[in-house]
Amino acid sequence: MDRTDAIDKIFRNVLREITPTEEERKEISAVIEKVKRVVESAIKPKGLSFTIAGSYMRDTWMRDKKEFDIFIMFPVSYSREGLEKEGLKLGKEIVKRVKGKYKIAYAEHPYVRAVIDGYDVDIVPCYKVESAHRIKSSVDRTPFHNEWLSKHLLKDLVDEVRLFKQFCKGIGVYGSDAKTQGFSGYLCELLIIHYRSFKNLLKNASEWKPGKVVINLEGEITDTESLYKKFPFQPLIVIDPVDPGRNVAAALSPENFIYFVSCCKAFLRKPSKRFFYKQPVKFLRKNIENLIKKRGTKLIAISFPAPDIISDVLWPQLRKTGRRLKNMIEEGEFKVMNWSVWSDEKKICLILFEFEVWELPKIRKLYGPSIFSEKHTKQFVKKYESLGRIWVENNQWVSEVKRKLKTPEDMFRETLKSDEKTLRIKGIPSYTAQSLSKKFKILREREILKLGSSNEEFGEFLVSFFKRDIKW
Repeated sequence: MDRTDAIDKIFRNVLREITPTEEERKEISAVIEKVKRVVESAIKPKGLSFTIAGSYMRDTWMRDKKEFDIFIMFPVSYSREGLEKEGLKLGKEIVKRVKGKYKIAYAEHPYVRAVIDGYDVDIVPCYKVESAHRIKSSVDRTPFHNEWLSKHLLKDLVDEVRLFKQFCKGIGVYGSDAKTQGFSGYLCELLIIHYRSFKNLLKNASEWKPGKVVINLEGEITDTESLYKKFPFQPLIVIDPVDPGRNVAAALSPENFIYFVSCCKAFLRKPSKRFFYKQPVKFLRKNIENLIKKRGTKLIAISFPAPDIISDVLWPQLRKTGRRLKNMIEEGEFKVMNWSVWSDEKKICLILFEFEVWELPKIRKLYGPSIFSEKHTKQFVKKYESLGRIWVENNQWVSEVKRKLKTPEDMFRETLKSDEKTLRIKGIPSYTAQSLSKKFKILREREILKLGSSNEEFGEFLVSFFKRDIKW
């Protein structure tokens, strides 16, 4: 069997497993019809309209995704406060009528997130605007996305979209949320419309270069330089066909862009079904202990309570906190080999560091002024001659002073034992600063490995922390 036949066989097998069955189609259709009747009844007295959004409407949904969205559209005459208040009231009423459960979630504005007959249903208020150019909030685009896709996503592309989504899920880059920073469902659909098949997308994506891929489905691109300036440091630019001022791929991180391209190359070199399914990860403490010993590095983590905020706010703040602490610790001459962040989003947040250098001498060398500067020489000698050795190298004074912070633990404690205001002044973002100011703990290797043994999700994270490896 040649490589093309092998790829086609893998595609057929995967599609057989991920395409919804007739029974599943009937089930979701029944739930949607039930909810539609209630929505129509609830909004009719107010003269409002609604639309159903999500991959189900385009038949690109996956078997494991039991979800759809309802957008209740308000006239632009409503104030933002009025839209939010009435939108939440209607959302709650709809869920109560269908005997579902709900909670209030927050994006650009609050909305109702419900579970109805086992399906996740977001009931989102938005403005009914004339065009996507006149949106008053980001969710106002969704009806225009639905309309555009209904015209351009042809039936023969549906399976291609499913394959692409499953591939992204299998390698861990599906989702544009702040935690994943990957490919949204809408982005997957646009890329398939552009490349016409998943196989063609794989071939092209394997040659993508960061910052050199610009896709505009609504016309020719004549001025790429202005787009690079408009969307700087964004590795993939896909112009939203209903809103030319927006890059649909803005959420895709540089790391995930490179990893995706790498996986496309690897699949084409050696096709395998394993790319389409997340591979099981087993945490074995002894294996990680031996790996750390072999590497000759040291693990240290900062643990603190998870702030009560939504996921899309939490993860950017965690990453920003990690970057700030890394920079501060390296300014103290401790060399970080690798770092990452993790949270269960309920109780605990953790910033993990792997150190190349984690212990410094009791003394440090301090360079002073030139010997030809009489004024500064007097000041330097007076200040440092009683603290340790003092001498001259070439034409510069040098002193030997005691080091206050000899380990990363010392420096973390010194840095973090501050109130919220001081932590924010140091560059720690608001919500993580608030949590750190109340309580934090420095975990050493033994405690980190113990947590990996007791918490399956963290154990998987710890294994993946050491498995970072991109074949180009």
